[in-house]
Amino acid sequence: MDRKRIEWLFLVIFLLIDLYLMIEIWRSPISLSNTDGTPMTSIRSEMRADGIDVPPHISHKQQSGYYLAAKKHDYLTKKMNSLTKVSTHFSKSDNTLTGTPKEQIILSGNHKQVFKQIENFKNDSENVPFGAKFKYEPSMSSSDTYYFVQGTDYGQIYDSNAQLIINVHNQEITNYTLSYMGPVSAVREPQLVISAWHAIKAMYTDREITNNSRVMQIKLGYSKLTEVRGSTILLPTWLIWVENKTTKNITVKRVNAFTAQILQAGNSYNVQKN
Repeated sequence: MDRKRIEWLFLVIFLLIDLYLMIEIWRSPISLSNTDGTPMTSIRSEMRADGIDVPPHISHKQQSGYYLAAKKHDYLTKKMNSLTKVSTHFSKSDNTLTGTPKEQIILSGNHKQVFKQIENFKNDSENVPFGAKFKYEPSMSSSDTYYFVQGTDYGQIYDSNAQLIINVHNQEITNYTLSYMGPVSAVREPQLVISAWHAIKAMYTDREITNNSRVMQIKLGYSKLTEVRGSTILLPTWLIWVENKTTKNITVKRVNAFTAQILQAGNSYNVQKN
């Protein structure tokens, strides 16, 4: 295929992505003003009556976010030959790489020292490909599972196709599983996103926060929206950690930061804390 045809092909793909995003925005209009019709104090009172605790200071400020695109590509198998310190296995079904250290890696010291050793393991390109691009997420980790999410210039990606999980047993790194989405780029100009408070209110009014629960924290990241012509489209997402006061189970739920719609199937995590 000559250069001219390739350029035309990319132009057509990005036009289709842009058309899709315009349709999504048109289908899900939202007012981003701060006038929401219901006083904050009233909502907080209703939450307290339902046994729902929320942090005292939640931002009402709007930020900006992008629609992002990541081209679907096999980034991991090409790196396997350079992983000289681990035995590897690649699963084509879910594009996940598993690595097991060839020699024992014993962790010692206090928590800070142990974490430093895990970071060194992660950032060594002979152990983990693209490891330095992944950021630790303590709210999804436990004493024997260290959870990392893929970082970008726009923010962190919370998706099963962009995560690194390092497993530890008896103070030894046993293995890791890795999925990598690759480089991302913005496909539209930045747009305003709803505030953190607006996201929590949307979850409450949609009955996505159950009675007798506690909102632990809220964070803005990126999540998968759809796939278009070989590219994965991501959008800004409010991630909200909710703990059941009785069972102590923690669930991470997501809210579309452009439309305030709750993201449903496949867009929540159950966090097991040790």
